[in-house]
Amino acid sequence: MGIETIKRRRSVRTFDGSVVPRETLDLITKFMQAVDNPFGVPVHFALLDADADRLSSPVVVGAKTYIAAKVERQERAEEAFGYSFEKVILYVTSLGLGSVWLAATLDRRAFETAMDLKPGEIMPAASPLGYAADKMSLREKAMRRGMRSDDRAPFDELFFVGDFGHPLSSEDAGAWRVPLEMVRVAPSATNRQPWRVVVQNDAVHFYECKARGYEKSSTGDIQKVDLGIAACHFETALEEVGVKGGFIQADPRIAAPDNCGYVFSYTRKD
Repeated sequence: MGIETIKRRRSVRTFDGSVVPRETLDLITKFMQAVDNPFGVPVHFALLDADADRLSSPVVVGAKTYIAAKVERQERAEEAFGYSFEKVILYVTSLGLGSVWLAATLDRRAFETAMDLKPGEIMPAASPLGYAADKMSLREKAMRRGMRSDDRAPFDELFFVGDFGHPLSSEDAGAWRVPLEMVRVAPSATNRQPWRVVVQNDAVHFYECKARGYEKSSTGDIQKVDLGIAACHFETALEEVGVKGGFIQADPRIAAPDNCGYVFSYTRKD
C-alpha cells in the first residue's frame, strides 16, 4: 500500500451493486481500528449498511456499504481526519475496492444519526465502498467533466523553494520529487487542490490556500481535511523511497499570499 496504490486510486461513484464479502469487511474493520495519524487526534470509524441505516447520496449509484468517521472538535482535528481517512481509502483501494470522498453530496442527517454524532464531534466526510461498475453513470461522467477530476495544477504552481517567490520544478525537487508528486495527485474537495508547499532544505512547510465556503459547523474546515490527505500521500511516499522524518509545528514565518495560511511542516531526519 504505497505509491502504486496512490496512483491507482480514483473516485468511484458508480458501483456494480454486489455485496462486499464478510471476510473483506472484517479486514477493513481491523485496519480502521488500528489506523492512526501523526497529529495525535483519535478518529473513530464505522462501516455502515446503506439499507439498514437509510443512507444515500445523490451522486452515488449501487453502493451497499459506506465508510464513515467522526472526530472531536480540537486543534488539528480536520488534518487528523483527512490523514486517517485517506489511509483507509488507500487500504480499500489495495483490496480492489472503489471509494470516493463525500462531504456535501450526502444525506448528512442520516449519516450523523448512524454515527451517533455527539455535541462537540464532527463528521467531515464519508465514502461508499464497493466494486466499481464497468461503466460510469451519466451523472458521474458529467461530474468528473465539471470538476475536471483528472486534471491537476502544474508542479511549479503548487510547490516552491525557499519562499513563495521561487517556484519549484519537478526536475529540481530531488528526494522530495516523488512525495510531492503524490501530494499533487491527491483528491480534494471539488478538486480545489488547496495545498501549497515551500521546501527549505530538510524542511517542507505546508500551507492551506483557503477558498470561501469550505468551512462549516457540521464539517469543520474541509480544506484542512484536504491538507491531511496531502500529508498522508506525502508520508506514504516518503516511507517507500526511504526518507525518514516527521510532522511538526514550526511556522517558518515565510511571507505568504493573503489567502494562504501555515498548517504544518515535515522535517527530514538522517
